[in-house]
Amino acid sequence: MGNNICGLDEEKKHVLQPESKIITTRTIKQTTISIIQADIAEDLSDVVVNASHEPAWSYLAKRNKNNSANELTQQMKIGELIKTKSDNVNSLEIYHVRLPYYQDTRDLQLIFQSYQVCLRQKGFNSISFTEQNSPNFSIPKQFHAEVLIRAILQSITDDEIAFEQIKFVSLDQITLKYFAYELMKLLDEFRIPDLYKFRQQQFLNYLQNTEELKNEVYQLSTGITTDIDQFDGQQ
Repeated sequence: MGNNICGLDEEKKHVLQPESKIITTRTIKQTTISIIQADIAEDLSDVVVNASHEPAWSYLAKRNKNNSANELTQQMKIGELIKTKSDNVNSLEIYHVRLPYYQDTRDLQLIFQSYQVCLRQKGFNSISFTEQNSPNFSIPKQFHAEVLIRAILQSITDDEIAFEQIKFVSLDQITLKYFAYELMKLLDEFRIPDLYKFRQQQFLNYLQNTEELKNEVYQLSTGITTDIDQFDGQQ
């Protein structure tokens, strides 16, 4: 039986900031996906994900102030996941993930796989992600949005997800616009099974063959594949 966020100690039930609001929310099968304007450290969730090239120096790590967790995250290998209890963040656990130092789209495959690992953990009902915000590390917002949302949809499609609620949380309005737009685009795609299957495979192929495709030019910088109009499958 999964843990419930209602089991948080009273002292950990911080009041949400006034600016917290739902930008958009959609439900697929038994999973609700929400884009929320809020401080990730204050948002109420069973698990928050601290995914970064330098997880020990991220905003979440600084807010949590857990010295033993920081010692562990400083020694993490690329792609590794470490779980710790939270101290000063409004969650039960923090999933720390060390991502590759982002240089170009060749790094997106490991980022996609790392998100899938987080999403396929068991024992909790809700999980929150945020933008990568450690020093000297930034995935382009449009790529980050597509990678995370496609990882969510892939996990739901494969029936390998236990979370009932998945949230992307940020205070940055531009970031929220990218994620809300990408969620709507991909859900439109998801409603047409053949189209979704085609473009999801196209996305996975792109991640696996980026060296050959890195010079490909996209008409709009709203994601890796969502603005490609060519589709040879049955509509």
